[in-house]
Amino acid sequence: MPLIRPCADLRNNYNEISKICHQTKEPMYITRNGVNDLVILSDEVYEKLQKNCKETEEERVDKLVAKYFDKHYATLQEFQKDFFNKIDEAIKEIENGKGIPMEDIVAEITRNKK
Repeated sequence: MPLIRPCADLRNNYNEISKICHQTKEPMYITRNGVNDLVILSDEVYEKLQKNCKETEEERVDKLVAKYFDKHYATLQEFQKDFFNKIDEAIKEIENGKGIPMEDIVAEITRNKK
């Protein structure tokens, strides 16, 4: 259940609010005129959240790739075999006129760069 307090309590009961935030390790919502205005966290909880958010984009991509790879392939050789099979299929589609013309691909890339 969320902790909700009016802004007057922040001014008048700061020590109590601080104690509650540290004990519960939960955010406290501060309202002004009955509408959410602020969220207060203990420093410990805030630092933990910041640490979790600092994961780099590269680390997130690595984790997603590893998760996908582990789910679909038992070995690197199995992945390579599947990868090259898909390339061969794409080449055959292009040779049979079923693939996307290279001009369309280049036009799409150029359009997305702008």
